[in-house]
Amino acid sequence: MNRCQIAILGSSSGMPSPTRFCSSVFVQTEDLNFLLDCGEGTSSSLLKNNIDPQLIDAVFISHAHIDHLGGIFLLVQMRHLLRNRIPLKVFLPDEAIGGVRNFLATCYLFPGKISFDLQLIPVSDNFVFEKGRINIKAYSNRHLAGNQPMIDELNLPHRMQSYSYGLNTKDKKIVYSGDLESSEDLVGIIDDADLLITECLHPRLEKLIPLIIRSRVKSTVFTHIPVEVEGKEEEIKNQAGKIGLENLVMAYDGLTIRL
Repeated sequence: MNRCQIAILGSSSGMPSPTRFCSSVFVQTEDLNFLLDCGEGTSSSLLKNNIDPQLIDAVFISHAHIDHLGGIFLLVQMRHLLRNRIPLKVFLPDEAIGGVRNFLATCYLFPGKISFDLQLIPVSDNFVFEKGRINIKAYSNRHLAGNQPMIDELNLPHRMQSYSYGLNTKDKKIVYSGDLESSEDLVGIIDDADLLITECLHPRLEKLIPLIIRSRVKSTVFTHIPVEVEGKEEEIKNQAGKIGLENLVMAYDGLTIRL
């Protein structure tokens, strides 16, 4: 069995919270240790949860919003200061690679200076990553689609690339939603998932919850918690339970899950 352990490093929405770091999930398997998103506070949260940052093989970024990407720069610096020699692969939307590379250079984290091989690898439609018994696939979603009018008006190069990730080990299926435009972005992706880690800010819960039930998801974690929801977690769980969603967990920083 390819065992999997998951730690929620950051569970806040885009609005900073005094009790939560921005979006980041650590996944440890026998074949790969990696992050799903790397928002502000990821490096501190790794240390707080006794996770050695030098063990991370890869980072998968869902989209270029700062609360999902902003922590990557300090993570690179921390690994450099630790004299890490293990290569780090950062998978991120193709449209973001140039900007990330330029900002690393702005921060004096030049390719020839840092202590390890940093690889920025593009994610686009039909992206699949495989290593050993783990398979990671990107699914395009419409989270950024609302930016189209401004992109057109200003003639910007942005392609509104935003992805959910499906993870398959030898005997487990995990889906990480990233941010969504609506619950429709998950249709056909979460069927029979052993674990769904999904944001609960943008989708309407009255549509998201029935979709999860119909899709026969075994366990669900709601993350990307907005400030106005904090303190109402049990109320949301109770409402979900009344319409049949069992095994729902409201994320908090430091939550660990074993599959």
